[in-house]
Amino acid sequence: MKIFNNIVLVFFLFFLSSCAINSGFVLYSMDGKEIRTNNNRQYNDSSIKLFFHRDEIEKEFVEVNIVGSNHHYYGDFYFDETFMNSLNKRVSLLSVDALIFEEDLSRNSFYNDQYIYFTTIRYTENN
Repeated sequence: MKIFNNIVLVFFLFFLSSCAINSGFVLYSMDGKEIRTNNNRQYNDSSIKLFFHRDEIEKEFVEVNIVGSNHHYYGDFYFDETFMNSLNKRVSLLSVDALIFEEDLSRNSFYNDQYIYFTTIRYTENN
């Protein structure tokens, strides 16, 4: 019985650690391939700027990655402090400057209507 309890404990810990690593966020390259990040990097404490439309961005930029999330949020995601903190921590690993909320990525093969999506951007000029 003790061996069984140890096996159950090991599987439970493995399950918890796998949930913590993913945190409900998936990263894709711009061509739609899922990519993994190095979770050993230090989180950046600075807040990532969020845009809702590309024409709001006054600086030149390049689109870097797409972040998808099935992380639960309450109401409108940008008012949910827990969700936004989790998103900011995950994106801070990517060395990007801002996010653009994507209203419709259904044309992409990875699209899942249970997710919300953001495009990460990096400014091309040094400001």
